[in-house]
This record gives sequence, C-alpha cells and structure tokens, in this order.
Amino acid sequence: MKFNQLTLELNPADDAAWWNLGIAATALRDWSEARRAWRAYGIEVEGQSGEVLTPPVSACVRLNPTGSGEVVWGQRLDPARIVILSVPLPESAHRFYDIILNDGASNGTRIDDDGVKVPVFEELSIWQVSEYSTFSVKLQIRDEDSERQLVAYCHTGKLGIEDWSTVRFLCAACSRGSPGKHDCKAKPLEDGSRRFGFAAKEKEDLVKVLAEWATSSGPADFAEPALVLAAKRM
Repeated sequence: MKFNQLTLELNPADDAAWWNLGIAATALRDWSEARRAWRAYGIEVEGQSGEVLTPPVSACVRLNPTGSGEVVWGQRLDPARIVILSVPLPESAHRFYDIILNDGASNGTRIDDDGVKVPVFEELSIWQVSEYSTFSVKLQIRDEDSERQLVAYCHTGKLGIEDWSTVRFLCAACSRGSPGKHDCKAKPLEDGSRRFGFAAKEKEDLVKVLAEWATSSGPADFAEPALVLAAKRM
C-alpha cells in the first residue's frame, strides 16, 4: 500500500495506482484509504466511514488461478471482494461463503440464467474464511420438481447446494474466454445417483433438511453426508 501511495504523490492521475491502492487497502481493512482510492478512481461508494460496500451484483471468480482454476459464482461486495455463493469442489480448498480478494481485471465471462454475460475475476487470496463446511452426498432424485423442492429446502435452511454432476471441464484458454451458456445436463453415476455438494455449518443441519425433503417429495433417497472439507476458523 505504501508504494502505491508514494506513486500517487508523484502522479495523482495514475489510475492503475489508485486501483492497486484500493485493493491493498481492502486487504488490510483500511476502509478510509480504500474509500479514498475507489472514489479517486471514479467509483461511487456509500458512507463516510466503516466497511466499504457497493450495490451487490453477480460475478464469477476463478479460484486458484495458477492451478486448477475452478470458476464459481458469487456476489461482488466492492471492487476488490466477492463472496462465493456456489459450493466449490473440495479440491479447491475453498467453500461456500468464503470472501475472496480479487484482481481488478476480468479474465473471461460466463452466461447467467438470463443470458447475461458476467465477468470472471481472478482470486488473489481468501479475504475472510467461511464458517461453513462442505459435504458430499449421493442423491437419487425422482424428477425436476423434486430437485426444485430440495433447492427450496436448502435456501430456507440457509444451506449451500451444488449439483457436482453438472460440472464441466474446460481447457485454460476456453476458461479464460467466453465459453457460452452451460446446459447443466447432469451426468449420473453408474447407479443413477448424482453427486451433490452441500454447505452447512453443522452436519445435523444438513441431515435434517435432507430428511424433510425425502419425506415431502415422495420417492427420494440419499446417502449419509460425507464431510469433504472442514470449516476453517479464524
């Protein structure tokens, strides 16, 4: 942060230095300096003190950009932070509701359910760890109505849910481009079940939701949830 400040003393018109200062100040939770940087860059931010927040908009973030490069969906909190709203694969070592510090330049796009292009930003680091743990569950789902009921139960119970059987794998060049809308066609396992990722603070919360869903949706079956990524604590 200090070197960006020195750069701006020499050249207050250096937009890149203002942006980098905003990221550095956000990383250090220096909200007054972050607010000053974003405003100098031309971004409207609310308030005069406290945590910087901007109107929430959808965005994607590429986790581990120099490694596996998993792209997940989230919501921007400000120009430098995105909260993860997907349930990342356990191999990523990330989880639902991690807050990610992101680079400023987007690198690729994805298409949302409304056909709108959404930018993909690169992860710099985990800014704040989540209290959620990640669980893997094999589910036998009767039909689309049953699946919609499951999603609704999870949202009501404040759980994350992701159908990992719909994950598609892209080469690095395609991932950093605009690969188009994903049809999300599930790829069931040999026994016809599908692998889902769930995010819950406690295993008991997830088991309760799954039991309620199985009871209400008719013929439905699920295996015992397996913890695949424990919650990280500050």
